[in-house]
Amino acid sequence: MTDANRKQDLTTSHAEFYTEQKWCDHCKTYVRFLMSVNHSYCIDCGGRVRLFNRNDSRDFQETVQRHKWQAS
Repeated sequence: MTDANRKQDLTTSHAEFYTEQKWCDHCKTYVRFLMSVNHSYCIDCGGRVRLFNRNDSRDFQETVQRHKWQAS
């Protein structure tokens, strides 16, 4: 890997880190968060956050089940 590729990878990972969001039930929206060892917390209200809201979680699980055969 060249120095240019390493710098590009580092820049990409920083961009993803700063734009990653999780669902906050209290704020009722996807928010930026602080992550600890066991849980993640909303930067706006301090409440615990999770990866998806209920609808998005259901849609994700349905998509995984439909495409499961492609992964094997």
